[in-house]
Amino acid sequence: MVHWTKTLFKRTLPGFAVKHPWIVIALFVLITALFSMQLPKLYIDTDVAKLTTGSEGETRAIETAARDFTVGDPLYIVLEGDMSSPAVLQRASEVSDAIRQLPDVIQVISPFDMSYYGLAGFVIQAYPVAPRIPTTASEVEQFRSLLAQSPFGKRMISENGRAMLLEVYIWGSYSSRGKAAVKQIEGILKEKWDEKQFSMTGICYLAHAMDQSIRRDVLLLFPLASIVVVVFLILSFRSWLGFLVPGATVLVALIVSIGLMAWLGYPLTIVSVVLPVIIIVVGSASAIHVLHKYREELSLQRETDKAGAVKAAMEQIVPPCAVAALTTAVGLFSLRTSTVIPVKDFGTFSGIGVMVSFLFTVVGIPAMLTVLPAPRGSWVSQQRKDPWDTVLLGRVARWVVNNSSAVAITGTVVVLIMVLGLGRISVEANIARYFRRSSSVAEGIRIYEEHFGGYQQALIVVDTNQPHGGINPEFIPLVDQLEQYVQTFPLVSHTSSIASIARDVSPDGELHAAFVPLAFQQLPQDLTSVFLSRNQQQKVMIYAWLRSSNTTQLAKTLVEMEAGLNERVPDGVSVIITGIPKIVQHHMQRFSESQVYSTLASVLAVLALLIIFTGSFFEGLLSMVPLVFTIVVNFGIMGWFGFPLDAATVLIGSIAIGMGIDYSIHFLSRVHHELKAGRDLTAACEVSVSTAGHAIVINAGTLIAGFLMLCFSIFSTLSMFGMLMALAMGISSIATVTVLPAMLQALRNKLPRRIYHG
Repeated sequence: MVHWTKTLFKRTLPGFAVKHPWIVIALFVLITALFSMQLPKLYIDTDVAKLTTGSEGETRAIETAARDFTVGDPLYIVLEGDMSSPAVLQRASEVSDAIRQLPDVIQVISPFDMSYYGLAGFVIQAYPVAPRIPTTASEVEQFRSLLAQSPFGKRMISENGRAMLLEVYIWGSYSSRGKAAVKQIEGILKEKWDEKQFSMTGICYLAHAMDQSIRRDVLLLFPLASIVVVVFLILSFRSWLGFLVPGATVLVALIVSIGLMAWLGYPLTIVSVVLPVIIIVVGSASAIHVLHKYREELSLQRETDKAGAVKAAMEQIVPPCAVAALTTAVGLFSLRTSTVIPVKDFGTFSGIGVMVSFLFTVVGIPAMLTVLPAPRGSWVSQQRKDPWDTVLLGRVARWVVNNSSAVAITGTVVVLIMVLGLGRISVEANIARYFRRSSSVAEGIRIYEEHFGGYQQALIVVDTNQPHGGINPEFIPLVDQLEQYVQTFPLVSHTSSIASIARDVSPDGELHAAFVPLAFQQLPQDLTSVFLSRNQQQKVMIYAWLRSSNTTQLAKTLVEMEAGLNERVPDGVSVIITGIPKIVQHHMQRFSESQVYSTLASVLAVLALLIIFTGSFFEGLLSMVPLVFTIVVNFGIMGWFGFPLDAATVLIGSIAIGMGIDYSIHFLSRVHHELKAGRDLTAACEVSVSTAGHAIVINAGTLIAGFLMLCFSIFSTLSMFGMLMALAMGISSIATVTVLPAMLQALRNKLPRRIYHG
């Protein structure tokens, strides 16, 4: 069975392609056209609640809170200006009225819509803060004075009087309908307010900004990576074949994988936006090795038959290419073990893309090389003259084999230093921090917090487990104590509860517990339902607004807060914290688990394949040396320089394993070939570095160039991912042509005698 499979891919399929090239090309054109018809179905999903598996429980907790209380996710708009100016207030009123007219806007809450409350005997009266928009300085002063007495309105104009807050509630905030409404609101603000004097934030705006940013990245990064890779390949191969053949491979793999994703209904996410770049850089790898070997075959003699050169090249290159493609695909498919949903989907379809590119390498490339004229002249003559890069690699090979002990010691020292950095790796699950600091998302959060404190809402649900327990006068002082405890945490900017509302309504500003049941019977339901559950009022809600922070700080705060709150309540009363910050904390734990599971699964799967490929457990382990070196160094750098694990960088381990192992496979395959030709191990290593090593360097350069294009992403996390992957490919290629031959020399007496000894 194994022999039949090898024959099929080494000789039968390439031979068929050489004999019937136009049939093969027509078949691939048809398949590509069919999958391209599915591309319009592709959509973008930015729902942060669906980021990890196991989030369903946390999501249900939010939904439960939303059912028991009136909890919403507003779009926050900050209007900057002199709020003591009647003209500015009039413009702000016009802005809120214009937004209110949009069909998908449910409600707009502005300072002009607020009320304050007074006690007349045993009756609570509600009075409007602004019967009309202030037109004079004295009316503005009165408006500000009354607004300060409003339970909710007092924070809707900043203390310095330089900003106003609007809350907008939209139908389907995370849907395309909601995102379209946000875009319309943005248009109104640009028309009616100074563009540099307004900002937006909130989960609703985050979803809109992610949607726009993903679209922008797809339209920018794919062409940019394509252009850079094409230029690099042309300069490396010095021939139009250098970009035409890899380009066709990438195009087919890209359209099939993304078309399949659209056909099956999988969305583009902040992770899968990387897929086109991955397919570009990975899909061209096998084509590069085929072209390099094809050039060697053409240069062997002046009258080499083109069909014979294609067949000879494929016979030698297909086995290592098959293992390389399989290990890369396994590394990507191992991401299915991840707990991060976008990462699981990315692993599936990028793995499919790699296998499609391999199939095209085995069948499509021989067909293309058969129908295209063979470039001779300079392409072949340069090979005979030994280009400068080949000469340089030959010198590197000689130095490495002559100084193998020094190379091994240096590599060991580097690994030990980087191991110390592994414990310093942090985790980031806050999507808002995935954007660059110069982005509108980061700027919106900064401006909001500058004027109004924290923008993230932690929902603290206190359950008395007794009907009407939430308004029991004996329970209210406990709520007050719990709220004051929450205020002691540095991340908390301000809080709100039935206790603080009772203080606002009270004539003397003090908490009178016996007054609470009366007050909450008379206050408007849209106010009381925010703090008291509709289910027999047995639960109360304490709102805590948290300042922007990294996930580690956030998680530590929430864990300590929840534990402290439960310590402070009597038996029979329970406290849970929910809301988006809690989901972020949950994602943090999942990201850590994901990195461990997917990397471990990838290492074990790739090791098993290498043992099968080499026929030796020892040699399989040896093949992993450059890879282990790369992974340790890469993650060590992340720890030492403070690069966190997040929705994108969590991919690095499995991708680097799947892609980096290709270099070891091609290098060892060439070493075996040279040993069988009669060379000793030292000479075989030198030839392998200057031949297979040359293709490895070209491949690594292509990958590095492609990954570095991610630095132009609007997402800082994708930019970081691109830099780290470029670094990983550089380290892996260097380790393959230095550390691996040095290890072969150092361990030559322990290597399988049937392979490495004459």
